[in-house]
Amino acid sequence: MEASRQNKIADAQSFYTSMISVVYVMVLTGIISPHLSIKVLEEEGLLWVSLLTLGFMVARSTASLIHAPLYRKYSARLIGGLGLSMLITSYYLYSILPPLYYPVLQMLTGFSSGLFWPLMQSLLAHGLSPSWRSRGFSLYFIVGAIASYAGYQIGSLIYVFLGPQYIFVTAYISGLAYLALFLRIAPRQKLNVKVSRYSLELRTGFRELGGLVPLTFLVGGVNGLLKDYLIAYTKLITGYSEPVIRNMWSIAGYIGLALSYLASYIQEKMHMEKQVLVTGTSMLLLLLLLLPSRNPYTVFTIIALAITGSRMLRPVIRGIATNRTREPETAIAIINSLSNVSAALTPFVLALLSSIVI
Repeated sequence: MEASRQNKIADAQSFYTSMISVVYVMVLTGIISPHLSIKVLEEEGLLWVSLLTLGFMVARSTASLIHAPLYRKYSARLIGGLGLSMLITSYYLYSILPPLYYPVLQMLTGFSSGLFWPLMQSLLAHGLSPSWRSRGFSLYFIVGAIASYAGYQIGSLIYVFLGPQYIFVTAYISGLAYLALFLRIAPRQKLNVKVSRYSLELRTGFRELGGLVPLTFLVGGVNGLLKDYLIAYTKLITGYSEPVIRNMWSIAGYIGLALSYLASYIQEKMHMEKQVLVTGTSMLLLLLLLLPSRNPYTVFTIIALAITGSRMLRPVIRGIATNRTREPETAIAIINSLSNVSAALTPFVLALLSSIVI
């Protein structure tokens, strides 16, 4: 059993740092994110909500592109600590500034995310043997999703029993606690790869991943809609309170997660990768049915299926990408950047078109 475990885990410190981080930080994200979206919707409108995602994703995409050379030059502990520090700072600023400025603050949150999450995914890729990377990414995203939806529900409890003003306080105090822990557990070493080769590897990586680009754009756009826009849209058409929206979103997420896990299991056992890609893509395209819909139950069903498709495709895409390229962190940087660009533009373009039509 010990030998089997060693065959799966190539670097235990990298693997466990990434897994602990995705749990803790995604809980914090689940506490904060819906509150931001609904506050901006109530005070500035749906178009301004799309600017939250635009600011976040543009900054995240920029940071994602510089992540790989930074990881080679500096330690994971330093880069991850910097990303967490920026995230905690943004949480504090949300608590003292009005929602009008949240899209600007989202640029700070997004840049910190672009430093931190690709680093965690690179640590995961380096922490596992190549044959286990697809399954490792599946586990990573499943655990992160559960943590995020748990954060939604924790935020609901904070809202009801303590008051909405304590959501930000809880997030940045908890963030400071995790920063102290991260600085103790994160790897100190850096990758032994010359930074001067990165531009060449980036160009080579784009060529090697060319077939994944359209699908990455689609998944990124849906993830962008799920981040802020659709939470606010659901609030707009249902009129439900924030705690109800949080619980509704988390239940849809758990359903989507269970279905995506079933699909991943079928893929692993029956080697039906193409079928999973087609099924996941079809589920994402069902979001087009939201445009004429005003029924809360229909909205709930479509969102659950969209989450299912997204959860099915994300680990598969990253698993394929890291195995197609010579350097896993380069593949992660490319996939994340393409996904972030699509996630930034999709909600903004949709909100802009809606405002013009309406």
